[in-house]
Amino acid sequence: MFIITHDLEAALICDKAAILREGKMLSFDSPKKLICSLPSNGMLVRITIDNLNQQAINKIQGFSPIREILRVGNEVVEIMMDNFEVNLPKLIQFIIKEGFNVTAMSRDVATFRRYFQIRIKEEEQKEKDHNSLTVENEGGNNEKT
Repeated sequence: MFIITHDLEAALICDKAAILREGKMLSFDSPKKLICSLPSNGMLVRITIDNLNQQAINKIQGFSPIREILRVGNEVVEIMMDNFEVNLPKLIQFIIKEGFNVTAMSRDVATFRRYFQIRIKEEEQKEKDHNSLTVENEGGNNEKT
């Protein structure tokens, strides 16, 4: 049986899930395996920070092990990083050292919705890079003629 839906959490009742974008299959596997394919095997830390803004997010992004940082609320970010277990305490120290006012922190596993968001973001970045390269190549060819 096939279920076609925009309700991403409905995928969790399925044996296999596929992500389609503009007629192209981006991913196909069990929802659990797809989530585990994310950085840090899908493990994330959710942090609530007072007065969170893009400047603060950029500063946190400076912590080099971070692979993904997503703003998921007005004052909430979810962070995935390399060597999650080793780097989580280091991230906490970094955030404290930088003077952020953390009001809540939890450790969790990414949802299928988060997998979808990251996968689509990756695809959009590939398209953007491809389009930039195409424009550069076309511009370079025009200059030579």
